[in-house]
Amino acid sequence: MKTLSLLGGVAALALAATAATAGEIDWGQNQSGNAPGPGGSANANHSNSHNGASSTSAWHAHGGAENNNGTASSSDGATFTLKGNVTTDCAFYSGTGNQTLDFGQIGIYASDNTGPANAFTMVDDADLDIDTNLAGCNTRNRVTVTKDHVDGMRNTGNTGGYDTAVFQNNLPYSINTRYTAGPANSAAAGSAQSLLVAANAVSANRLHGAWKSAMEFEVRIPKPSKALLAGNYEGAFTVLIAAE
Repeated sequence: MKTLSLLGGVAALALAATAATAGEIDWGQNQSGNAPGPGGSANANHSNSHNGASSTSAWHAHGGAENNNGTASSSDGATFTLKGNVTTDCAFYSGTGNQTLDFGQIGIYASDNTGPANAFTMVDDADLDIDTNLAGCNTRNRVTVTKDHVDGMRNTGNTGGYDTAVFQNNLPYSINTRYTAGPANSAAAGSAQSLLVAANAVSANRLHGAWKSAMEFEVRIPKPSKALLAGNYEGAFTVLIAAE
């Protein structure tokens, strides 16, 4: 039994060396010398392999395959880059519009039997806690708390004169802002923050990285040593969370 082996490689074709072009088969054997070799007109191998009346035994194979189209490689792949954009957003929830928080009556010692030291003075400290469950920013940002006036709440409606030794037309107050935020220039777990605007200050600020948490404002209006004028005491403060 004779076995004819067909050989070929993908990207690198393996053939017995011949005078033919790579990828082309021109091979055979005839009776003369019993030596295998390329067929051709010199030994009449090609014609004898077709000639059933030839006095010489011969066989011949002739064919071929196309070379690669393109450049072969032992590996191939691709890199896929995924991209998207997130909008900068800073948030502070306080409902809609500006909020007016009215203490109503600020209690004073009003009767004539309180004694001269207490007359017209504030009965006790006033305080206010403001809470929101959403504050923060998704990029580096600065939190700033600012009063509209360093004097605090002012009584500007009473235009009459008064003895400044025993009366005052303002109520200083402090604001302590509490929330949770991380450092401005590194990735780290957030920590409790306390941003204080003192009674004698107008503003305070702090820089942070991206954060979100609940936020609380503790407003404290200490009882002043002097008496209060009749009329309305009013003041305002703002909180600003701004990308930076």
